Amino acid sequence: MPTFNQSNAVGKHRQPPRRSKGFTLLELLIVLVIIGVLAAIAIPAYNKYINTAQITTAQATLNQIRITLETYYIDYQDYPDSIDFTTGQDGLGRTVFEPQFVNQINGDLSSIDSYLNTGTTYTLVVRAKNSQQTVMTLTPLDITY
Repeated sequence: MPTFNQSNAVGKHRQPPRRSKGFTLLELLIVLVIIGVLAAIAIPAYNKYINTAQITTAQATLNQIRITLETYYIDYQDYPDSIDFTTGQDGLGRTVFEPQFVNQINGDLSSIDSYLNTGTTYTLVVRAKNSQQTVMTLTPLDITY
């Protein structure tokens, strides 16, 4: 019976060549290019989503302003001649908007450009808080931008 000789086994089995640990420069560059392409696609889509959400928030706030002004009209048979959007009061010191709602208005809208009472109607011009500062106009019947 043949005997196993340890010296013969070492000679026949070679160890695989040693690879250095880590990544090559080419591998790292490929990963960076892939990340860059993904970012170039994702960032504009994300920004568009954020802008759309900010316009939708401004529309919802304007709709709530409309409801509040209609309630004011029912109470006083007229729209306010002027509105102080820091206090929520009209020119006569009557409350148009509650303080919490004034905070919401100032948080959801970038700016309030003008409010005009024309007797039986009103026009409120504001800017949304999106990157384009979209100008929005509120009337008793419509929100346009």
